[in-house]
Amino acid sequence: MQIHQVTPGDWELWRDTRLDALASDPEEFGSTLAREQKYSDDDWRARAAEGLKLVALDPRPVALVAASATPEGLYLYSMWVRDSHRGRGVGEVLVRTVLTWAVDEGWKIVRLRVYDHNAPARRLYGRLGFVDAEEPEHMEFRVS
Repeated sequence: MQIHQVTPGDWELWRDTRLDALASDPEEFGSTLAREQKYSDDDWRARAAEGLKLVALDPRPVALVAASATPEGLYLYSMWVRDSHRGRGVGEVLVRTVLTWAVDEGWKIVRLRVYDHNAPARRLYGRLGFVDAEEPEHMEFRVS
């Protein structure tokens, strides 16, 4: 498996993987497949250029995650692993890559939203050091 950092030049990889994620697990995201299918190529290029975008390849895309700056810290979002690769450590590798990037970039806190009913994701984040935040359905990791 390879972790690929998406650049504006390979925005189509991000688009296609994100649309796969929305089609596969529509209830787990704050957006919809129909909404994002309407984005223009320029919209996708701009999204690929924002923050950090990672896609796991094995050899085709099997997972993704993103992170971007907010006033509260770095926000991890769009975490998704294809059914065929769940339980194989792919999500952990992606999150650890984001956390390493956060340290390298000087971030002090990484936050994310995870629905209370998503027990596997909550366990993953907990294993990696995330704790419940004050805001419901949010967790955070404090960089030491």
